Amino acid sequence: MEGRGILKYNGEIIEYTINTGKRKRVYLNISNGELQVRVPNRISRNEIERIVNEKAKWIYDTIKKYPKIEPVELKFDTGDIFYILGNKYVLEVCSDLKIKKDKIEIINGEEENKLVVYLKGEKSALKVKRILKKYYNTLAEEEISFAMEKLIRKTNLIPEAFKIRNFKRAWGNCSSKKLISINAEIIKYSRNAIEYVCLHELCHLKYMNHSKDFWNLVSFYMPNYKIAENELKEVKIKYK
Repeated sequence: MEGRGILKYNGEIIEYTINTGKRKRVYLNISNGELQVRVPNRISRNEIERIVNEKAKWIYDTIKKYPKIEPVELKFDTGDIFYILGNKYVLEVCSDLKIKKDKIEIINGEEENKLVVYLKGEKSALKVKRILKKYYNTLAEEEISFAMEKLIRKTNLIPEAFKIRNFKRAWGNCSSKKLISINAEIIKYSRNAIEYVCLHELCHLKYMNHSKDFWNLVSFYMPNYKIAENELKEVKIKYK
C-alpha cells in the first residue's frame, strides 16, 4: 500500500511516497531525486514523520546532489545518447545495402564513443528501436548471468533461482523463497555496479534485512561497495 507525505526543510517542500509492507524496519530510498519511505505495516503516521524529520538534512543534501532528471524522448536516430556498462555512447544510424543483415558496432574513441547501427535498407526508427532492445536484452542476460555465477562461486550463497526483470524502483529483489530478480536496467552501469547489485541480493539469502551483519557480509566480499552505491544514485539519463 502506498501513501504520500511532505517534508519541510530549509524553506523547501519535499514530497515523498510511503510504501507499507511486511518488514521490520523503516528504509529511506532516494532515486532520481525522489524519496520513498518503506515502512512496516502497523507503524503510525506520526512515527514516519518523526523518522523523516530526523533525517531531513541527509534527505535534502542527497536530493540536491542527485536531482531528478526528466525523461528524454528518443528518436532512435543519429545523435541519441545511450549508456552501456557505465560508458556514454552516441548513436549513429547508417544504411548499407551491401551488408547481409542488420548489425551493431561499438566504437570506443578518444573523444567520443559511438554505438553504430547498420541497417540493410532504408532507415527506420522502429527498426532501430527493435535492434537496440534486442541488443540490450542480450547484453543484460550475458553480463548479469556472468556476475551472478561468479559471485555464487565466491560466496557459496546459492539462490533457488534468479531472473532478469524490469523494475521501476529497485535494482534487485530477494524473496523469502530465495528467488532473486535483477533489474535489466543495471546494464547501463559499470560491471562493478552490476556485481554489487548481485552481491547485495545474494547476501539477503543469509540476512533478510539491512542489519549490521548484512552490511558486514557485503563489505567482506566487496570492501568498496559504496563506490557502486554512489554510482547507482546517478541517474545518467532517463528515456520515455
